[in-house]
Amino acid sequence: MTSSPAASELELVTEALRRLLPEVTDDVAARLRTADWSAGHVVESGQFHRVLVLDGVGVLRMTRPSEAGAPVGAAWTLEDSPAAHLPRRMALLEALADAGLPFAVPRPLSAVVRQDDDAGRPLAAAVVQAFVPGQPHPPHEGDPTVLRGIVDALDAVDVTAPGVSAGLGPAFAFRGPWTAERVERLGRLRESLPAEHAGALPADWAGVVERIAAAVTAWAAAPPDGPALVHGDLAGHNMHWVPAPDGADVRWELSGILDWDLAHAGDAARNVAYLGIWHGEGRIEAIARTPAEARRARVWLGAAALDSLDDAAARQEITGRVPRWGRLLRKVLPRIERASAAL
Repeated sequence: MTSSPAASELELVTEALRRLLPEVTDDVAARLRTADWSAGHVVESGQFHRVLVLDGVGVLRMTRPSEAGAPVGAAWTLEDSPAAHLPRRMALLEALADAGLPFAVPRPLSAVVRQDDDAGRPLAAAVVQAFVPGQPHPPHEGDPTVLRGIVDALDAVDVTAPGVSAGLGPAFAFRGPWTAERVERLGRLRESLPAEHAGALPADWAGVVERIAAAVTAWAAAPPDGPALVHGDLAGHNMHWVPAPDGADVRWELSGILDWDLAHAGDAARNVAYLGIWHGEGRIEAIARTPAEARRARVWLGAAALDSLDDAAARQEITGRVPRWGRLLRKVLPRIERASAAL
């Protein structure tokens, strides 16, 4: 969903442009400051941020006051506040921009502009970032060799380098770790399902949940092939591709990767899994560098499917509205079954 920028958002742009970083060249600074930002569009789809995009010029990233979809009046805790984390995330992008990656990242161009409450706690923050051209790759297709190169490039980043390691978050930043309480709750999912769908779950459902959750928890803590840079959401609008004519075909070239909010040091197979979600799960074995990495990617996909079921059950409990369980189960249960078979 997009909208035109509000006056308050244009004021944030103006404030941020007063605080451009010293390394921004005069030409770039002039282009940013003379551009008509009111002609841009605000993208609402981010979980932690909204972005004002001025094509070909720059992007203003703005933190949300509460999680997308949260009830009116809800607010982040200080620990989870995107405004509190924005300086760390921008420092990571600066480090990655200097890491020699074969694609662009949205490097920050300004200091972080922050609005605090009376106690000095961050309420909102914004920053101007570089514009990365491109569009999402068509789903369910893609060259496995190119996709494997992305996994290689991320794996080549030294996650122990000070500038990188300081900017990374925890492995399960979005939905939280697989605690014993969470595993037990999801193991009782059958109780939340309408009778006509309860039989769709495997007979040993609680055991399946326990085994998948235990596996990914162990791999996150001690990656079998050593810690790699894991993006956390390699899909859709987070990856910008540029189509290039290639005879009668089109060759898709990766321009840049956006939205590093969930980046962490972990299992490279998780990158393979997320590329498989968008480009086609049948390509996982071709994207992975080893059979073992492909097997772990299948399990990571199963864990992502468990996340979806856990989210749906939580929404049902909070709102009283019954999700479209049949559709969701048809989509995710095959992933869970393949993950269980891979263990």
